[in-house]
Amino acid sequence: MKNKRNTIEYTNLIAMLKEQLSRELPGFSAQEKMSPPHRRELIEANSNRHDAKPGSVMIILFPVNDTWHVVFTKRVEYKGVHGGQVSFPGGKPEKHDNDLIQTAIRETFEETGVQLSTRDVIGKLTDLYVPPSNFIISAFVSVLPEAPAFNPDPQEVSRIFTPPLSHFMKTSAIEYRNYLLADGSEVGIPGYIYEDYFIWGATAMIFSEFLDIFINGCRQC
Repeated sequence: MKNKRNTIEYTNLIAMLKEQLSRELPGFSAQEKMSPPHRRELIEANSNRHDAKPGSVMIILFPVNDTWHVVFTKRVEYKGVHGGQVSFPGGKPEKHDNDLIQTAIRETFEETGVQLSTRDVIGKLTDLYVPPSNFIISAFVSVLPEAPAFNPDPQEVSRIFTPPLSHFMKTSAIEYRNYLLADGSEVGIPGYIYEDYFIWGATAMIFSEFLDIFINGCRQC
């Protein structure tokens, strides 16, 4: 049972985020902070980008001891371009999905066992194009009143981890790591670090915009 203080903080966070997400979003300027340096080249080289497929992911927040946490998954290793990477729960639409919110809710349940409703979803971030997979990702934000119970799908998710948001507000949470390109050259890729996890690429770019919104909203509280 949540106490009165926790209920107030939960309600206040939802109100703050709804207000921030209803305004003009930081968009590209926030995403670019965590963009791989070769992203523009990848976009220009992808002649199929105008036929990009839709997909959606879900950012899930919940409180633990007055501290807000966020849900990440680590994909299982596979031969695809995103195998083994850290991501938010999500995926591509299926025929019975009414919209991309329903896609994110369904994929979240299938991957993590967390059942969300549309009432838990409070807003949407800026869409992001992902050149390697030729997807346009819509990211939604949801808030739960307490920590959910997880039941990950072992065929899709190797691990679920739930770091506190405060960890990512420190400059020490950002690190550059070398990434080997197809031509054999290396580039420094920005990413967020948490324990032994490295959060980079589209997930880091989406998360960067969310953090800008969250921090800006907290400053105005």
